[in-house]
Amino acid sequence: MQENGAHTSTRHKAWQLNSNPHIFGTIAEIGAGQEVARQFFRAGKASATVAKAVSAYDMQMSDAMYGVEQSGRYVTRSRLENILDTEYTDIVKRVAGSRSPDSTFFAFGDTVAAKSSESDRDCHGWMGVRFQHAAGAEPSQIVLHVRMLDKTNRDQQESLGILGVNLIHGAFTRGDQAETLVDGLVDDLVWGRIEVDYIHFEGPAFEGVHNRRLNLRLVTSSLSPVVMFTPDGCAVMPADLLFKRHVLVLRGTFRPFTPIQADMIRCGREVFPKDLATSPKNVVCFCEMNVARHLSHGVDQVYDLEERVVQLTELGHHVMVTSHLRYFRLSEYFTLHDKRRIGLILSVDNVRTILDDKYYDSMDGGILEAMGKLFTSDTKLLVYPNLVPGRDEIVTAENLDVPEHQRYLYQHLVHNGRILALEPDVETLVPFDPRVLTSE
Repeated sequence: MQENGAHTSTRHKAWQLNSNPHIFGTIAEIGAGQEVARQFFRAGKASATVAKAVSAYDMQMSDAMYGVEQSGRYVTRSRLENILDTEYTDIVKRVAGSRSPDSTFFAFGDTVAAKSSESDRDCHGWMGVRFQHAAGAEPSQIVLHVRMLDKTNRDQQESLGILGVNLIHGAFTRGDQAETLVDGLVDDLVWGRIEVDYIHFEGPAFEGVHNRRLNLRLVTSSLSPVVMFTPDGCAVMPADLLFKRHVLVLRGTFRPFTPIQADMIRCGREVFPKDLATSPKNVVCFCEMNVARHLSHGVDQVYDLEERVVQLTELGHHVMVTSHLRYFRLSEYFTLHDKRRIGLILSVDNVRTILDDKYYDSMDGGILEAMGKLFTSDTKLLVYPNLVPGRDEIVTAENLDVPEHQRYLYQHLVHNGRILALEPDVETLVPFDPRVLTSE
């Protein structure tokens, strides 16, 4: 909903919902106060919309209300689903008979781990709303995962309150415009306060909605720097997929996926687990597509992105779509909260690009600062050779000619095992255009 060309403020969104006599529901929040409910109460007329506001902080009380979590963790999707199940069933059972037949009911819930002085844990949470898009309809649902980036608990609470109101408001006013609903989640939130790295729509209000496309929108609309997909083609919350696993990444455009790229992945999957002395089951390998250069031109510029995701997942690959232009940003993303090891599969031509000083002009420490960030968590470059066109010469990680002023740096990385040479079958090696393996 727009007013005078600008988005509607959070306070006004809450007031609009409170002013609708046909919307009635429950707000249940665990982990960061009752900020969503507070937005409705501050807006006025909240008693017309909020039947109940509840927080169950005590674990025993929470278990009594929403069931015992077998994992022992409370900031999970399953806990959120239990909250929505319980509260939606309860609101309909208790008040449906006494309300207008035009009423539509909802249950909002969140379970979050906000900033604490006692812990440096990742600040994140699950949030969702179950609602009727029309009187008497079967419920629909939106569930999302959020990472909170504010530095203080108070600011994180505030951003969650705004996000929650945006979600409820979008469910009731933009249900037939799912992409606009996604974009509106960050209304009144400046960039850098939150990231939404997973979202899922279901129910009769969202017939025809494509969850894969909407998760891609999280990146192309700058709500998140990373979204991930499993080989079944479904979006997944990154932390779930990365839990206790090392990471192998091949970046490319994948227009199309080539035999060279297939061989690069095969070689990487052989070398990386052996180098780490771990089982291949402990390593997840991604085909990664970077869209950073397109974000300033609008989401429609990445016209075939979903098609390429489908192609790669149907071939059995995990897929990442990111807005991290530089490789060291990828390394920082993976190591921000877990000290997992990362392998980047590259061609020798990609290595030349990484060693090009001009890419680091904006950094005070130049290439040395970038290299420090890239290799912070024992990141390794797995370098695939190339056959020089017209000559029977193979360029490898060992004989790559690097600029003279960087040779000692390069030799240091090779000597300490940060650069590993991949060794494909020479008989199958053919010259390839390095542009095929680059990002967008």
